[in-house]
Amino acid sequence: MWFILALLTGFIYAVYHICNQESKLKAEIFIIYRGFLTAAAATPLVLIYHHIFPWQFYAIVLFQGITIAYMDYKYFQAFHKFGAENVNAVRPLTVLIVFILWLFLKPAIIDTYLENPTRSAIILASLLAIICAVIKYRNQSIGKNCLQEVFPLLLLSSLIDISNKVITEYNDGYLLALTFNRVAFTGWIIGFINLLLSPKKKTVIKEMFDINNIKQGYFLIFLIMGMISINMAMHYTPNPAYTTAITYLSVIWIILINRVRIYCGAKVVYQRIAVKWILLLLFAAITLILATQ
Repeated sequence: MWFILALLTGFIYAVYHICNQESKLKAEIFIIYRGFLTAAAATPLVLIYHHIFPWQFYAIVLFQGITIAYMDYKYFQAFHKFGAENVNAVRPLTVLIVFILWLFLKPAIIDTYLENPTRSAIILASLLAIICAVIKYRNQSIGKNCLQEVFPLLLLSSLIDISNKVITEYNDGYLLALTFNRVAFTGWIIGFINLLLSPKKKTVIKEMFDINNIKQGYFLIFLIMGMISINMAMHYTPNPAYTTAITYLSVIWIILINRVRIYCGAKVVYQRIAVKWILLLLFAAITLILATQ
């Protein structure tokens, strides 16, 4: 169940990233829209699927909203300083970080891995292969300064993935309602914080209500869909690192979608990927799924 939802999430992320690249939306407006527009879309669903969850849920949501807003700001700075490709090249390391942190959080799982060392070695090798394949396909040399500056953000990203898993423990049997609440509440928090951090608040506020900008933000519907599907995947996965790893198949989905767009006559420029890294990514993902069943 979890891997089907993770595969779906990867596909949704692929569509989201392609639409984001095609969009003419300014970066400073985008990071605010990713909060407010997602919250505005999810809030009616919160009212329909109304439920009061334990206080731990709201504490985690507050942590996620503040953390994601901070990460948006810091990643935005890192993109300008080191380049988006260099920064994105180190992001797959979150898979390994999530795996290790989850063992610290749930030490009882270690016994499960030790009971079947061969299976555990295959799982770990698959995770490492996925990380390697995604980093290699970007064909970027990871600079020491870039890694040092981005590593704290990787830790925070890993904590978000782990908290996505933990938060589902407080669903009270209302997993869908919990998911809508998470999307809405984190959205409002992210939107307000990113607006407050904006150095050009008056200009940004004016542009926020520009109908053309709002239309350009249509692709955020895919972000909402991705947040919903990954929340469901995290609920069923035995280890959040597995879901995080499988979502990186978005790389292959992007290739396939762009191939279809080219076949349909669209002029598409995208980074070519060596077949060997695609095959490694596919093989590692399939092996991971089979080994965790």
